[in-house]
Amino acid sequence: MVILLNFFVIGAGNCTNVIAKDLFSKVSNVYIFDSSKEKVEELKKVYSNVIYSDFSDIDKLNIDYVIECASVDAVIRYSEKILDLNTNYVIISSGAFGDDLFRERFMEKLNVSNCNVFIPSGAVGGIDLIHSLGDSVEKIVLNTRKSPKSFGIDTFEEKIIFEGGCKEAIKRFPQNINVAITLALAVKDFEKVHVIITADPYVKSNSHNITIESKIGRYSLNLENYPSDNAKTSLLAPLSIIGLINKLNNNFKVGV
Repeated sequence: MVILLNFFVIGAGNCTNVIAKDLFSKVSNVYIFDSSKEKVEELKKVYSNVIYSDFSDIDKLNIDYVIECASVDAVIRYSEKILDLNTNYVIISSGAFGDDLFRERFMEKLNVSNCNVFIPSGAVGGIDLIHSLGDSVEKIVLNTRKSPKSFGIDTFEEKIIFEGGCKEAIKRFPQNINVAITLALAVKDFEKVHVIITADPYVKSNSHNITIESKIGRYSLNLENYPSDNAKTSLLAPLSIIGLINKLNNNFKVGV
């Protein structure tokens, strides 16, 4: 499937390298902005359609999709200008929406924009289930377990390092727990998502156990994701971007 589109990607790290293998050969041009031009140059050696671009030039380009593959800070810093483009905007660092002030400004701007914003499911599942349950969801508990290295700490025993609300969780661990904010956005209530984070030196995968309590039923999902080259994120996170883009550009859609 060839998609005659132009991408603007923010970030040239591990996430972009993963999506490149599936998507870059299918599109017309891929403009990439990263503080490290060297990373973009490495991608240019593999993909002839990759072009380095400064973010300040984004409004001069013909862009069909802006794809954020960088950080919570990048979403907060660049979103206002992206919303002015009236294009499709894919955000993987959903943790930015845990910031109340940013979220309010973003939604106000989006309401007067023709931009379409997409939040991929990232490293978790069950988003379609939460959408189906709607207002009947009473509580979601997210148990996340990763290696201590993922959190930048040293411990030789299993240790709960956080328990509390999703907004506080993303403040404490902005690179590790975007999934908590994605769940909150899906259920449309940040107070309904409770987070428990465990550092476990014996695990070889990043695991997320999600329990959903609702008036319709009780549901439990257990996901064990192999880490990507970046220990803080799961390979499933960039793969969810690929799945989203492919679904949006396919005329036969399942699970929507």
